[in-house]
Amino acid sequence: MVRVEGSYTALDRKLWLLLLHHAWDNLGTAGHVHEARVSDVLRLFRQFGRRDLGQQGVVDSSKRGDEHGEAAAIWQSVRRLVKTTVDWEDEEYQGISALLSSAMTNKKYRVSGKIYYSFDPQLARNVLLPRSFARLRVHFVMGLRSKYAITLYEILEGYVNRREPVAIVSMDELRDWLKVPEDAYKSWKDLKRNVVDIAVDEINKRAEDAGFSIDYECVREGKAFTKIQFTVEKTDGRQERDAALGRKARVHKRRVRAKAGLADPDHPPMPSGEAIDKFRSMWPGFDPSEVINRFHDKWRAEGHAVIRSPDGAFLKFAEGLFKARAAKGRIAAVGARDAPRLF
Repeated sequence: MVRVEGSYTALDRKLWLLLLHHAWDNLGTAGHVHEARVSDVLRLFRQFGRRDLGQQGVVDSSKRGDEHGEAAAIWQSVRRLVKTTVDWEDEEYQGISALLSSAMTNKKYRVSGKIYYSFDPQLARNVLLPRSFARLRVHFVMGLRSKYAITLYEILEGYVNRREPVAIVSMDELRDWLKVPEDAYKSWKDLKRNVVDIAVDEINKRAEDAGFSIDYECVREGKAFTKIQFTVEKTDGRQERDAALGRKARVHKRRVRAKAGLADPDHPPMPSGEAIDKFRSMWPGFDPSEVINRFHDKWRAEGHAVIRSPDGAFLKFAEGLFKARAAKGRIAAVGARDAPRLF
């Protein structure tokens, strides 16, 4: 997201991420209307010190002017999210979308105690699903106080798992990212003190919760600082969790493939000890491990076919291999002790 237009407050940023997290399982379903209980939203905010959001107050109504209602701050935030637009782009796509494409905010829906909302399909498909939002830690974000820290965390999470976890941006890009007012903090000194340092320090103080720490340096061109380089580093706990998640993902992948009747390319069919003993008795003096490697090469070359009987398939492959070699005069009839290696 390269630019945000609208009154996008710290509360709005947290609520949007919370609604996104709540809708994640159905985010890829075009036209799906998500729903979230206001009571659940308020409970989460209360856990992080915001006990004022459930109070009565004025809620804008396009039909009859202002109305009073419960949790007015939440409903006003929902209205702002519908009116807030973002410019987004990557190597293939670019577009403009509202953070929420729609939301039901009239009194009828407010009385129900539920927020009904939807996301723009283009935003969901090209920005949200493939990118870093799946990894964002909502509870960590809920505890942040600076709106700049929230956005900086969202952005840098996308760099943590890169080979080079470094983000280099111009000062203008940084201001757009963080939605710094155009007339505020014009000098680098003021921007550093009032925006960058506050955001970086808040994230670093809770680095274990964030999963990474941040270091940064400014890049000078001539006499002026024109760019800033952020470097992120995973915490030890994050590295351990990522490794565990990777193992779980591989196990899940194998189970899914097995359930679908598909072979696992990372686990080729292995003959049993009994089959290997039979190999040795049929072709004494030859190394079964080399034949197994050739067997696996053929299996991979043929597209990881499902093999119901690895023992039979291996012995049949070995028999064919020996016959082919013998036909070409490459195998001599020698005793087991003096037999050369097959390969």
